[in-house]
Amino acid sequence: MLGHGGLAFAQSNALPGVEVSGNSILPSNIENLPGSSNVLTREDLDKREPFSILELVREVPGLHVVSEDAAGTHLNIGLRGLNPRRSSRTLLLEDGAPTVFFAPYGDPSAHYSTPLERLERVEVLKGSGQILYGPQTLGGMINFVTKPVPRDGFEGSAKLSVGNEGYRGAHLNLGTGSEQGGIMIDLLKRQGDGIRAQHEFDVQDVTIKGQLNINSAHTLTAKYTRFEEDSLFSETGLTAQEYLRDPYSVPGTEGERYLMDRDTIQLIHGWQLGERARLTTQVYHTKTDRTSLRSREFESAFDPMDPTTIGLGELETEFATRPRQYDVFGIEPKLEFTHSAFGVPSETIIGMRYHTEDIDRKKFEFDNFADTTPEADERLLADVEATAFFAQNTFLIGDWTLTPGVRVEQIEQTKVLFSGVPGTANFQQEDMLDTSETETLPGIGFTWNGLENATVFGGVHRGFAPPRPDRDIENDMLQRVTPELATVTELGIRGNVRAGSYEATFFNLDIEDIVVNSGGFFRNEGEAQHTGFELAGRFNLGELFSEKANPFFVSMAYTNLFTAEFKNSGVVGGEGEDGYGTYQAGNRLPYAPKHTLALNLSYETEQWNARVGATHVSKQFANTENFGGTEPLGFCPNGEDPANDLFCGLFGEIEAVTLLNASISFAPAGSNISYFLNAENLTDKQYIAARTNGIHPGRQRQVVAGINVKF
Repeated sequence: MLGHGGLAFAQSNALPGVEVSGNSILPSNIENLPGSSNVLTREDLDKREPFSILELVREVPGLHVVSEDAAGTHLNIGLRGLNPRRSSRTLLLEDGAPTVFFAPYGDPSAHYSTPLERLERVEVLKGSGQILYGPQTLGGMINFVTKPVPRDGFEGSAKLSVGNEGYRGAHLNLGTGSEQGGIMIDLLKRQGDGIRAQHEFDVQDVTIKGQLNINSAHTLTAKYTRFEEDSLFSETGLTAQEYLRDPYSVPGTEGERYLMDRDTIQLIHGWQLGERARLTTQVYHTKTDRTSLRSREFESAFDPMDPTTIGLGELETEFATRPRQYDVFGIEPKLEFTHSAFGVPSETIIGMRYHTEDIDRKKFEFDNFADTTPEADERLLADVEATAFFAQNTFLIGDWTLTPGVRVEQIEQTKVLFSGVPGTANFQQEDMLDTSETETLPGIGFTWNGLENATVFGGVHRGFAPPRPDRDIENDMLQRVTPELATVTELGIRGNVRAGSYEATFFNLDIEDIVVNSGGFFRNEGEAQHTGFELAGRFNLGELFSEKANPFFVSMAYTNLFTAEFKNSGVVGGEGEDGYGTYQAGNRLPYAPKHTLALNLSYETEQWNARVGATHVSKQFANTENFGGTEPLGFCPNGEDPANDLFCGLFGEIEAVTLLNASISFAPAGSNISYFLNAENLTDKQYIAARTNGIHPGRQRQVVAGINVKF
């Protein structure tokens, strides 16, 4: 089987060298998967040595990545036109568990990603097969599968890397095991200067993983991870003036800081019930403490709705800290078995998940950093209890498979909002809201293997994305926001040819209750449609033009999102991830570029792996109004010069950008040492990556060199 730039396409056999287990979201017989999928293996990661997970997944068709931090931990990944902001509409899993988000129901924000060094492979799944998982089932899902515990004695690896912008990284993996089980420890440290001034990052990750093979029927795997981040990461963007003065500056007069401590425990018990059945039960728990310190410079007398007030007041600086705590627990048993109960050979998966979340979000405002008495406070307590049931049966009928399934999500939420000045009579409960949701999410998919070396696949399913508690706040009152629901369809073909492999897919999402940002709060605002085409492939150039293979390969991943628009008209005054302004039917959705392309030419031998590549993202709107305007700063709503218009940088388009990248690695024959060099944004192009709360510049040229030792 050939990969596509590291993307393996599923055909008639299980993935080579991959032990499909309870950690995987893919079936062992992948040719029967009723949907598009891609896999990036450990071998692909070793060849490429990407700087972060963002450089890796941007070459998956259908994915759009917005990078605003150098560490690649604050993920912005959108699938098939869905807003990429903090990956809140892309389901992220680690070893099959929803432990990547703060809280997958209450706050699906990705401020953490599984380190590349700990990964065995990355699985991307779209289509009707994703209803086995949740709660996000609109566009697709990504599963980060970590390295298994060694089974044949002692194994280890060490990696050191350095780069410009003050980057330094170190990784150590040690493990030992036998047929009875084993243990492994993984240590990671990364730090650097970041994209902007006062943007330094410092992250470390410690993981202990053990496995006990109790007997031939029972296996127990346990994993504990401690992640810490201490960064000067700023979520506040730049105004036009600030960008003109210094595109890599930080707004305000003081630095901003982001702190996070995160503990994760996961237990997986596998029980082989004879030759035809297996019961897998996983238990997971995450506890996250996260604090951000923000500053904002503003004009005291300025009214954004009245341009004539510009310059009438004095500049002031507001400081705020936002400590948040998340406590998440879940248990999920899943039974897989084969049978002929319906008169034809079948593969069945049934299971359920019980999941709870305790969320405590606070916001304090201060006159200055030395002030210990907050001027104002807001506190939101949210309790989430969710129970999901799922079942799927694959009928094997000659060259055909038919896979109907259903998922039922039951969600109970209690939210309590406090506001006022702490320690005074003004600090009191403002509102309380109880919500209950029950959604039945059916799906059905098919495959047809009647063509030589090819599989036709397709399906339709009900997509679902739950509301977030913090999206319910408007004017110190809790408002009801309902889930986003969609009808999702796709039709595609994947296969092998003489020179390589390919996959092509048409998809359509009809969203009924899209959620938009409106003046700082969130609300449902009607219908939207996403329609597009994905194409990916990897080919040996020698076999492509003759009968003889050679070490040169070409790979590409292209997405044409030709429709991503609101379907009914309305008025939305908004800011933040959806921008300012109103929208009308036909307006394009924010952060939904029509074209994305990743193209690579590589030279691959046993010792050398060299690659040059390019990524292209076409223009996109940062807001619902679809303003155009002066490039690169965008539309100036008050008709002023960009240097004088406070809000000029927050409106308008994000212009198209094409970036060049390259990597090379060398592993001497007979040696356990390898060397690598990786470069992103080779031409050091200055560009705007996002306009969320202001302009966020893209990363400058980043070059990293390193050494890997395996023992």
